[in-house]
Amino acid sequence: MNHNLSESSNVFLSCAPLSVNQTEVQSLSERIKQLEGAIAQASPGREVTDQAFASTEEPGTASPCRRREPIPTTEGAINQVVLNPTRNPSESFARRPRTETLLHVNQLGPNWFFNGMPISSEAGRQWISTKTDQPVSRVEFCVLIRKNTVLPYLGSSPCDILELPDEVATRGILELYFKSSFRVAFPVLDEFLMEDTVRGAYSSTAAGDSYSTPQISAKACTLAAISLASGLNLSRQTSNPMETDACASRAHCLLAELSGDISLTSLQTIILLQLQTMFNGHWQKASTFNSMACSMLCSLGGHIQQERKSPGIQNPRKERETRHIRMLFWVSYMLDKDIALRTGNPPQLTDTYCDLSLPEDYMQHYDYLSARQELQKPDEQMFEHLTPHLPGDPRLSCLKEKVCRNLFSAQALKNDNNELLFNIRQLDDEIEHWRLSIPTQFRPALFVSQSSPVNTLSGESPRFSRLISLQLEYHHLMTVIHTTVRKCIPDAGDGYRDQHHVVHSSFDISLEASRSTLWCIKLLCAKATEGKIRCRFIVSYLTTAAMSLFLNIVIHPLDPQAQLDLEALMSVSNAVRKTISSDSTEDEKCRLSEASDFVMRLVWLGTSAVTKGARRT
Repeated sequence: MNHNLSESSNVFLSCAPLSVNQTEVQSLSERIKQLEGAIAQASPGREVTDQAFASTEEPGTASPCRRREPIPTTEGAINQVVLNPTRNPSESFARRPRTETLLHVNQLGPNWFFNGMPISSEAGRQWISTKTDQPVSRVEFCVLIRKNTVLPYLGSSPCDILELPDEVATRGILELYFKSSFRVAFPVLDEFLMEDTVRGAYSSTAAGDSYSTPQISAKACTLAAISLASGLNLSRQTSNPMETDACASRAHCLLAELSGDISLTSLQTIILLQLQTMFNGHWQKASTFNSMACSMLCSLGGHIQQERKSPGIQNPRKERETRHIRMLFWVSYMLDKDIALRTGNPPQLTDTYCDLSLPEDYMQHYDYLSARQELQKPDEQMFEHLTPHLPGDPRLSCLKEKVCRNLFSAQALKNDNNELLFNIRQLDDEIEHWRLSIPTQFRPALFVSQSSPVNTLSGESPRFSRLISLQLEYHHLMTVIHTTVRKCIPDAGDGYRDQHHVVHSSFDISLEASRSTLWCIKLLCAKATEGKIRCRFIVSYLTTAAMSLFLNIVIHPLDPQAQLDLEALMSVSNAVRKTISSDSTEDEKCRLSEASDFVMRLVWLGTSAVTKGARRT
């Protein structure tokens, strides 16, 4: 990406009147020209770059969760799929015997429309069926995942629920967590405070005595922390690997015993289980934990920035707890917005009732990441005392709340086309201001390609992790916002032509953001070392980008870009599947293979649309 582009210009008119006039159309046209210029400078000869992106790959390997039909290679893949366009690969999946229960989970969000018609509705599926000549069910737009592992624990006795793994192994996992880069992005535990929690969890009681509420809470928190280890590859780094699913189930059961306990320890348990379910793709289940966490955070006062105590009145432990609760607020605030965008549920923590003052030292993380960018393989000790930077950017999460409110709220459902387009323009403008506020070395590019700086970074460098995270966040939100223009209902009035132009121009922005997302994911797959692939990055963003491109293929099947997009989708699907290794956990194998399968189902439907379009010409 060429960073010499003029980045000081406002791309939209934030104070424009609530109508689509010639001035606004010109403003949006200038925005498109800016983006197209960026694309041209980033990759001269767009068609060549895209074809290189969809380079020839080996056929996908067999799914570790179930048998499946071979994935066609990218070279000549369109012709191979078209040979039998009436055959739905998902039908052959359904006929296969499965060794474990799978769930059909819709985690695509509420922003998918065509001419005002929700794609997830019966009418929307019928429209796609008409365009593809294939039966289309709700399953086509769901990701298949393993049945939720966080279920009531079926031990031999109630005492089993309270059992903990070996203390030495538990402390080993926690030590790895506090030295990992994950702690910097998800500062859910405080090392000093967690020491007391572990000590309480492993403390014994006198014969015949019951465990106290603090002891049960400590056990639940310890089990929940262990449950997250599998997703972080921590349990494999110890000499005594653990059954992390069982630990999650036990922690979940113990929460029932803590229903009246409002404490930092219980709050950590809930957030840890929420992360575990999110990383496994269970967004609806994560929404339940999210409601619990947000409610408890407010009860503990985490939604308000506490004033520092005067020097004469100090309680170091209490101040540390207060700071940590505030940090947990930001973790929950950001997760809350991601869940809202994925499920369509309203956010629980809103800016009306929350103090959104950032931590004083928040921006310092860009300084230390810049200082360490030359490290190709950073020492695990380097993360131990670094300032947390959280999973994305809290300022962008504030914008996500505006997206939910202005595009998907009950009030937004009543907006007409002009109001919807006005809100999209304002949100785009605010996101652009956010992007320009990021230090240059970490600033998301408008679009990414082979010539983007992120391609030259080591996959293990701290700067690469931070930059790719912000880049994916940016593209994902741009896709979500601009795809929503399809919510507009065609108007035959005088403003139809202007509206039509604005809708198509805005949708073009979402398509370029989606293509950039695929590039980032493929880059992440290529740079990720064995056993360290970040499923949360791949699956969370891949489905949104794939759905955006798929809808455009169905709408414009004869566009030359349709075949390039199909090839790019197949290329990424194969790249994701190839990251599965013998060192991957079962959760990782299933999540990655099912995400790959989801993309290939869309490729099959998209190919059917192209085939039908070609027959009609």
